[in-house]
Amino acid sequence: MTDYLDLFKQLMFAETEDGVEDILRECGYLTDNLDVWLPFGGTENNFATIGNQQSDATGALVEKMINSIDAMLMAACYQRGIDPKGPEAPQSMAEATARFFRVRDGHLGRLSREELRALAEEIQIVAVGGKKNPCYLIVDKGEGQTPAMFPQTFLSLMRTNKIDIPFVQGKFNAGGTGVLQFCGQKNYQLIVSRRHPGCPTHQDDQTRDLWGFTLVRRLLPSGGRRSSMYVYLAPGGRVPSFRADTISVLPGKSAGINKPDASYVADLPYGTCIKLYNYRWRGSGMATLDGRYDLEQFLLSCCLPFRITETREYRANYYSATVTGGWNRATAETDEGESRHLEDGFPAYGELNLGEIGVLPYQMAVFTKPIKKERFPHGICFVINGQVHGSFSPEFVKSRLKFDYLTDKYGALLVLVDCTAMNEKVREDFFMASRDRFRRNEVYREIEHTLIDELQNHPGLQTLNQQRRKAEVEQQQSEEGPAEVFQQLLKADPTLAAVFSPGDRLSTTTGPNPSPTPFVGRKFPNFFRLKSPKEGGTKGCPLNRTCRVEFETDVVNDYFKRADSPGNIVIDPPNLIEGGSHLWNGRFEAHFRVPWDAEVGTLIPVTVSVSDVMHPNPFVCHFQLRADPEVMEDQPSGSSSRSAQRPSPNGRTSRVVLSTPKFREVRKSEWEKYSPPFTPYESIRIKNDGQGGYDYLVNIDSAFLVRELKQPKENEGQPVKLWFIWGLILAAMGMLNHDQRLVRERAKLGKQDDDLTPSEEGDRDLLEQVNLACNGLAETLIPVTRLYRNLRENSE
Repeated sequence: MTDYLDLFKQLMFAETEDGVEDILRECGYLTDNLDVWLPFGGTENNFATIGNQQSDATGALVEKMINSIDAMLMAACYQRGIDPKGPEAPQSMAEATARFFRVRDGHLGRLSREELRALAEEIQIVAVGGKKNPCYLIVDKGEGQTPAMFPQTFLSLMRTNKIDIPFVQGKFNAGGTGVLQFCGQKNYQLIVSRRHPGCPTHQDDQTRDLWGFTLVRRLLPSGGRRSSMYVYLAPGGRVPSFRADTISVLPGKSAGINKPDASYVADLPYGTCIKLYNYRWRGSGMATLDGRYDLEQFLLSCCLPFRITETREYRANYYSATVTGGWNRATAETDEGESRHLEDGFPAYGELNLGEIGVLPYQMAVFTKPIKKERFPHGICFVINGQVHGSFSPEFVKSRLKFDYLTDKYGALLVLVDCTAMNEKVREDFFMASRDRFRRNEVYREIEHTLIDELQNHPGLQTLNQQRRKAEVEQQQSEEGPAEVFQQLLKADPTLAAVFSPGDRLSTTTGPNPSPTPFVGRKFPNFFRLKSPKEGGTKGCPLNRTCRVEFETDVVNDYFKRADSPGNIVIDPPNLIEGGSHLWNGRFEAHFRVPWDAEVGTLIPVTVSVSDVMHPNPFVCHFQLRADPEVMEDQPSGSSSRSAQRPSPNGRTSRVVLSTPKFREVRKSEWEKYSPPFTPYESIRIKNDGQGGYDYLVNIDSAFLVRELKQPKENEGQPVKLWFIWGLILAAMGMLNHDQRLVRERAKLGKQDDDLTPSEEGDRDLLEQVNLACNGLAETLIPVTRLYRNLRENSE
């Protein structure tokens, strides 16, 4: 008879999959015999489900951490005598952590370092084994399971174990299997668990006090089976079990610098430990650095913290770290309350009000300087309870938002869109069950459209983008000659003026308005009032559009979203806000829509009330929405023509005029200053200027220009350089103008960009396409220009 306690210890201490197979071979268990190994999930065709989980090893590992957090919340609920499916149960993860672990409002930042560390000790990731092919333990002191319950919990697929429990994340009953395909070449995973003594068990369960364990492995196709099958160790049809007070799976304490924690020395009295053998993870360097940073890319805000510990022979100052999430680390403050990594005014907050989709709060941060991509999250991330379920590509900030100066080189933008409160049916249709991507359906297009509109028009992002651009332009602007040369080109061939699109018209200063005073907000407002329309005024709103309503105040940007004494805003009648809303530097903006059944001329009285702990008697604003006639889809709402003057982000008044294209000469000594660096074969790079136009960066040390300058012809010299610069710029402008023409034609035919299929649309970056085309043209531009000139001279 097999000594299961001894077998468990051998498997737990084995650090390679080959070692695991040696143990199984010695026991006679290295076989395909289904009397020893049962199909995972009770079905032989389980590879179709298990093999269709996360595409990334980090995302798969995060699922294990989510399961551990769920187990901790379940245990805490049971210990308080609350039925997790009953009416007294918490209705969200944030409420559960607040009630059970005193994490007020679900914000871990409210805990002291000591409280955070103590709570994090309940869930741990431990790196063991060798550096090249490490193993990882995921340990929690959660509810655990009895050996008899393994087949219905750890080893099940597509069951409804948690579907009716509102405060846990894992509901699909499959995500935890995503790690299997990253476990070495043979996919071994060890599971050991014991039921928490404060959690209920079935009255007939004779294994309630025992530890259960099993090994999961992959059987390759054989016989008549055409696909792989995952199985678990169950000799005689039962999960192995043993009796013990504790098992030694937790790490000890580090003895100091360059002395890693000892593995397998501290006791676990109950809960669960999972061992992943030879896990193929890109974060397989030191766990407290590479591993931690990788996890925080997928887990931006943890409901509960956890510890990550390194026991392998690395040299380091510390071997354990507390993980609270990538967003929490990025927005960490100093002891004086100042941000460590972010620009002034950030993080900032807002909401996307999307009707039947739901209300999606968002928060955003802009880093003060370039970041190491692998160390901090960046880009646009969609999360549920802090776990990333999908994201837009890194190019989205440039290609769709047009913020070239809020990218890696300057200090990246990070936006976190919280989809936790999204309508459940919509969420199921939007996010894939693997939780690492979404479907590009009509919900995707509506969210994308609203988010682009909200972020592109956010005054904080606009101002910062322009400030950074201005700083770079002032350092590198070419001041000599471009205006004169350009005017000569227009005079010689007036048809070139047709190349200009509205985005190529520059703003020139016309007024001496002083620079705006830096905004210093108060913790609680002295006032909150209407700005446009004025108090008691009327705001027109087309039946098929939204309209923007502005308020002014003197309160800080995080007033409505902070954890400590937040403000509360109430709209009466409700559900009139649609689209984006945000508070920034004393201005609160929201988009309103008239009710669906309103008729032209209908007046809807609106009351907006704002209160907080210091203002139980709220600030109250009143205005009317007037239902105006529908506007054409290609006609902007409001005035049919825009004023010739407009305010710019720096507070000065600007006039739109036809002006010289904004170009800068880039020399070889400057190549490395750009991201990515210029090369000898990149002759031009076009960037968004953040105002609807473009900056043209011309590499005058391009190999193609240098080649031609080394072979001067009679009566050439400086003209060669001008041919090169203006030939590339005008070619680029023509391509950009043509794209705008196509957009207008599609609009007339009723085909918007939203109608493109995913394969057609992708993350279409127009500037990348124009850059490629112009850099191909650069190689022959001067020879062709010279040939044309010679032909014309000969014909004369």
